[in-house]
Amino acid sequence: MDTVDLHVWYERYGEAVFRRCLRIVGDEALAMDLLQETFLRAHKYRASFKGASALSWLLTIADRTSLTALGARPRVSSAEEVERFLETEADPKEPFTQHRLVAELLTRADERTRAIVMHRYFDELELEDIARRLDVNERTVRRKLEQFLADSRRFVERRA
Repeated sequence: MDTVDLHVWYERYGEAVFRRCLRIVGDEALAMDLLQETFLRAHKYRASFKGASALSWLLTIADRTSLTALGARPRVSSAEEVERFLETEADPKEPFTQHRLVAELLTRADERTRAIVMHRYFDELELEDIARRLDVNERTVRRKLEQFLADSRRFVERRA
């Protein structure tokens, strides 16, 4: 990938990367900074791009960049907010709107769990689609999501 490709990608995918960062951090100015940081990292690590989906690769960088930024910021979610999220998640018919909170909880998750949770709650993909996209079975996706929710509940209990 050369600079021309990166420029084309910025024109083509910049808005999607910005929206992803904004959904994670919930702050437009920070999301704009993270958009820029994502493309700087893409340029720096361009040799690691394997030629698959450019958008997927950029969103992975955006996820990591945004979660790192959240990890550096003071935590603002209360135990009550986390508990409300967990109660809402128990009813899959309820719309999910607490992206910032999930992003905060993700700062403690492993890489595979992060990818699964990001696809489920930020991209709103079904379990089957996540499994296909990550080349794992659906049971693994379900187990990782259940583990994420259990870890989040323990987090609430420790914080209380």
